[in-house]
Amino acid sequence: MIDVKIDYEACEDNRFCLEVCPEDVFVVRNSKVLVEYPENCTMCWLCVQNCPAGAVSIE
Repeated sequence: MIDVKIDYEACEDNRFCLEVCPEDVFVVRNSKVLVEYPENCTMCWLCVQNCPAGAVSIE
């Protein structure tokens, strides 16, 4: 299983991960981006590549 993580200490809340993800892995709940559907991840790495804070990782 693919593990998508957000390091909330590093996250600048710019929401680029949410915007660029073609598989809707991320959602906003209570004004916070969450990894809601990691099973949808196809490892395209767009979220990782577009996060200026380096807060998103995929394993």
